[in-house]
Amino acid sequence: MLTLAAQAQTPPVVKATGVTPDPATRLAPGQSLNVRIVYESAQPLRFQAAGYLAGVRNGRLAMNPSPVYPAGKGEAIAWLFGQPGARIDEIRVRVCDDRWRQLFEVRVPVKGEWHAGVPAAPEAPWALELSAVQQRGLNQTMAKPGKAAGILEKLWFALTTVLVPLVFLAVPGYPALQVYALVRLRGPARLLSALPLSFMLPVYAFCLYGLSQESNLWPLYAIFASPVAFLITLAVLLVARRRQKAGASAPAPVAGETAKPN
Repeated sequence: MLTLAAQAQTPPVVKATGVTPDPATRLAPGQSLNVRIVYESAQPLRFQAAGYLAGVRNGRLAMNPSPVYPAGKGEAIAWLFGQPGARIDEIRVRVCDDRWRQLFEVRVPVKGEWHAGVPAAPEAPWALELSAVQQRGLNQTMAKPGKAAGILEKLWFALTTVLVPLVFLAVPGYPALQVYALVRLRGPARLLSALPLSFMLPVYAFCLYGLSQESNLWPLYAIFASPVAFLITLAVLLVARRRQKAGASAPAPVAGETAKPN
């Protein structure tokens, strides 16, 4: 037991033994910059690459998913790629346990620039081999049978399958619905329909600020807020239309007719 406990506390040994393409100075748009990893660990690990320039992380780069690599000795691959204009001078490979808790980072100095119109640079054979191993591991992870899903889990899956597309549709749908409500409604109903503007206008302003700062998360607040604004505006519009129909269908009083006393 003491031996097993000591092995569990022994930190993994992880080394970056190669980079391809090399030299990686000019890359085609979307071409991956790959890092070869050799590890020895008493616990399963995950590896993921991130690109840095002058010590600042470039959040606009795509990075690899990672299966769970088994304990023991083995090889793995981590990669990232960017679009024209992206530049890095360092890759940091995150070493995590099987639950994505980061243990440490491995720094790999490498200069990479992605340019439009540049042909893809040749890559070492090991990148293709390790990428295939990585993909098989991901496929096995996704196909691995888990615990039987209960009724609530199935219901949640069905709801998310339907709701997620509706959430994204609400982003362009809310402004159109808001304009329609302001044009069609009158009086207090129009004021109520404009209530979501009190928080959507600051949200849009913040999103534009994030876009100007080249943040890759700039639309996130609009994605979360738009469904709420859409539902409020739609509810006000439906109630107002129902009341209009009820008023139009009510019988008009006959001229000269008076109410009879009870």
